[in-house]
Amino acid sequence: MSVLQSSGHRERTLTLPYSAVQATFWMSYCVFIGFAAVYLQALGYSNAELGAVLAAGSLFGSLLGPALSSRIDRDARCTAGGLTPPVLAAQAIAIAVLLAHPVKGISVSVGFACYIAFAMSVNSLNLKLYTDAISRGARVDYAFARGMGSSAYVLVSVALGALAERDPARVVPLAGAVLCALQFAAFLSLSRSMPSAPAARREEARGSSLAAFARKNGRFCALLFGTALIFYSHNAVCSFLINIVRNVGGDTRTMGVLNGFMAAVEIPVMLLYTRLFGKRDAAALLRASFVFFTLKAAAIALAPSVPLLGAAFVLQAPSFALYTAAIVPYVSKTIPHEDSAKAQSLAFTMTTVGSVLASLIAGRLYDALSVTATLWIGCAACAAGSAISIISCRSAGSPEAPQRPAE
Repeated sequence: MSVLQSSGHRERTLTLPYSAVQATFWMSYCVFIGFAAVYLQALGYSNAELGAVLAAGSLFGSLLGPALSSRIDRDARCTAGGLTPPVLAAQAIAIAVLLAHPVKGISVSVGFACYIAFAMSVNSLNLKLYTDAISRGARVDYAFARGMGSSAYVLVSVALGALAERDPARVVPLAGAVLCALQFAAFLSLSRSMPSAPAARREEARGSSLAAFARKNGRFCALLFGTALIFYSHNAVCSFLINIVRNVGGDTRTMGVLNGFMAAVEIPVMLLYTRLFGKRDAAALLRASFVFFTLKAAAIALAPSVPLLGAAFVLQAPSFALYTAAIVPYVSKTIPHEDSAKAQSLAFTMTTVGSVLASLIAGRLYDALSVTATLWIGCAACAAGSAISIISCRSAGSPEAPQRPAE
C-alpha cells in the first residue's frame, strides 16, 4: 500500500480478496465436477449418460467463457465486473432446478449441464479480473491465490465425501447453492478494492476477434490443442474418480479423501510458486509440468490399490499444480493486454475441452472396457498432448512472443 507507480496510482495489494474469489470458485468446482458422477449416479444415470451431461455442460461452458471474454476485449462498455453478477445468477437458477426436482430426467440433465456451463464461465471472468488488477497497478500473487483455491477445495472435498455418502441427490446441489452465494460475496469484496482504470487505458485499442487472434497466434493455439489432450487424460481420472477408486477397493468416502489429498499436494507448489519460481522462465516450468502429467497418468494406470493410487496422486504437485501456477503469468507475459481476456479464457477453456472429450469418450470407455484399459488410453493421449505442448511453448523473450512493458 505504499509504493507509488509512475502512473501516479498507489499500489494496492489485492492478493487476499482475490484469494477469496479463487477459493470460492474452486470449492464450487469441486461440487460440479468432483461430485458430478456421485450425484448423477445416485439419480440412476449410467457412466455414458452422465458423461453426456458433463460433455454438454462443459461444451456450453467452453463456448460461453471465451465468448464473454472476447466481448470484454472488443467492447469498452463490457467488463468482467459487470458480467459476473448475471452469470452467477444464472448459475443459481440452474441449481434451483436441481433442488426442486431431484429425479432423473430432462430437467436434471439440462439443469446440471447449465450449472456446469455457467459455473465454469465464472473462472474466465475471474482471470480477467486478475489481469485488470495487474494492469491498473495493483499487486496480486496469482499463484498464492490459486493455492488458497486448492486449500478450500480440499476442505470441501473431504466434507462432501462424508456428507454425500447418505444423500448425494440433496447434499450436492445444496452445497452448490451455498457456494454460489459465497462466490458473489467474494466478488463484491474484490470489486470494492479494485483500483479504477486510468482514463488513458479506457481509450486504448480493443482486442481482435477470436478468428483474428487465432491467425496471429498459431503457436499459442497449438499449445492450447496439446493441453486439451493432456486434460482429456486428467479429466478421464477426475470426472470418473469414483470408478477408479472402486476398481482398487475404495468407496465414496475414500474418493472424497483422495480428491482432497490430490488438491492438498498442489498447495505447497502454488503457495510458494512466486518465492521459488517467480524469476524463472514460465515456459520452462510449463514444459516440466507437461512431462509430469504423462508420468502421473502412467502411475495412476499402474496403481493396484488405494495406497498406491494415493502415491500416484503425489505427482499432482509437479504436473497440475505447476501448470496451474505458471500458465496465467505465462499468458500474461506472451499475449498483449488488449487480448488478455481471450487468451486467459482460452487457456482455461482447454481444460474444459479436455473435460468434454473425457465425458464423451471416457464415459463410454468405462462402460465398454476395464478401468485399467481406459486409463492407459488416457495416458497415450496425455503423452501426445505433452509432446505437442512442449514443442509449442515459447519463452517470453523469443522473437514470436510479443514484448510487454513491465507492470
